[in-house]
Parts: sequence; C-alpha cells; structure tokens
Amino acid sequence: MRALVTGAAGFLGRHIARRFRDSGWEVTGFDMTPFSEPEVESLQGDLTSAESLERVMTGQDVVAHVGAIGDVYLAANDPILAAKVNVVGTANVAEAAAANGTRVVYASTWEVYGEPRYQPIDEEHPTGPDHPYSITKLAGESLLLAASRLRDIQVVSLRLGTAFGPGLRPNSVFRIFIDKARRGEPITIQGDGSQGRQFTHAYDIAKAFELAAAASLSGIALNVVAPETVSIKELAERVVERFPTELSFGEARPGDVPPAQVSAALATAELGWQPEIGFSEGLDDLIDSLEDESYSQ
Repeated sequence: MRALVTGAAGFLGRHIARRFRDSGWEVTGFDMTPFSEPEVESLQGDLTSAESLERVMTGQDVVAHVGAIGDVYLAANDPILAAKVNVVGTANVAEAAAANGTRVVYASTWEVYGEPRYQPIDEEHPTGPDHPYSITKLAGESLLLAASRLRDIQVVSLRLGTAFGPGLRPNSVFRIFIDKARRGEPITIQGDGSQGRQFTHAYDIAKAFELAAAASLSGIALNVVAPETVSIKELAERVVERFPTELSFGEARPGDVPPAQVSAALATAELGWQPEIGFSEGLDDLIDSLEDESYSQ
C-alpha cells in the first residue's frame, strides 16, 4: 500500500509518515520544505499548485492531508495565506484524489466547534469557529466531505486534539514554557491559566491516521482527542517542577479558544482508537527529547 503525506516536513506530518512507514507502507512526503526521513521519499511542492498535487497523487492509495497553515498566530496575521493554503490547497487535494481514486484522511481540529453549547462535545455539536485558523480548517473539511458525497471520494476527517510530542515547533505553548524555564527565564501565562486542553500525543494521532487509512468508513468526521483535560497553569507548574523558575500571569491572549470537553467515543467505536500516551508521560518524553538534542549539539 502507498501513502502520501502532505506537510511531511512538519511536526505532525513526520510522526504520521513514520507511522505509515513502520507499518510497512510505501510512503511519500510532500512539503514545500525539503526534509530527510529514512525510507520516506521526499518531494517538494506547494498545495496551492493543482498540477503538483495531481502529479504526486498518481498511484497513491491514501493521502494523509496534514499540510496547512497550522500556526494560529500566522493564520491570524495573514488570513489570506491561511485561506489559500488551508482552503484552496485542500480543494486541490480533493480534485487530485478524485482523479486518482485516492482515499483522504484529513487533519482537522477540535477548534471547529467554537463556543461549546453542551459538553462533552460530540460530532453532532454545531460548528462555529471564529478564528482564521479554525475557520479555514473547517472550510477544508467541508470541501472534502462534500467531495465524498458528490465525487465518490473516500474521506475521513479527524478533528484532532491539541497535539504535542517530540519535534514540536518552538512557538507552541509547550516549547515556550520549556525553553524559557531551561534558560532560567520567567514563564508568563496568558490569562489566569484555567483554560483546559485535551493535549493529545502525536504518537496517538499518528495511530488514528493509520486506522482511518485502513478503515472502510467514509464521509465522516471523528474527534481524536485524549480524555484528560489539563489546564495551561498545570502545564506551566509541571515544567517549573522540572526547571525551577518564576511563574507569573499576564493579559489573556485575544481570540484564544474557549475551553471545552470533547468526546472521542465515536472514534473508539468506528476505528477502535484509544490513546496510549498520557499527559505526564508525554511531557516527560518531550522534555527528555529536548535535553537529548542539547546534549548532542
């Protein structure tokens, strides 16, 4: 079986490409940034180029569509770019998949729900995002699910929890807190820190992609989130336990996603997905990986 992973040079893309590879798939990574990963073919290209996607999709059984403007700060500052990549780029993926009979597993986000109307949030909950990132991700999801109805493309959209794990980008809240604390600098929490997140390890997300790629279901969105809710304050306190430093509070970040409890019961029922790596283990794993990088430099 052959799998194409868009955004394979990024944090989640690398984890997903490795999961497919380790499971015996023939894997091709597609990204604007060149990358090197053993036994993964690296192809450079742009999601906004329909011709490039048509070419690399040829002969692929599954595309794990992870490539996107995933940086919420960049999406807020440049919503036009976010729309081009996340919406037009995903429309190009849909067209290329339709032309080649390729199954699509899409990296959506739990943030498409917006302000919770009830909790725990299941897949029947109305969507109402109010940030350029989550708006464009929902638009991409909607295009793919429409294509599954109108073009007979097999599509599964995974509404992912807030991802973490080794390789996390430096401007993530995990890396900001850890990097500052390791340097002995104070950590500042935006707001009171009570906002909770269901941090979901990249290992478990990659497993969900593999399960969705091999499943027979289509035209469906599934929540893929770990059950444990951890506040930003708890995250900061855990980091400070490891690297003692001052902890303070600042102004709340504009446009921050409201906290919500999200249910992954449907993903468990449909895919047999169960997260394996809890928050504490995953945080230690991330910190250890950063310590190993420093030691090797």
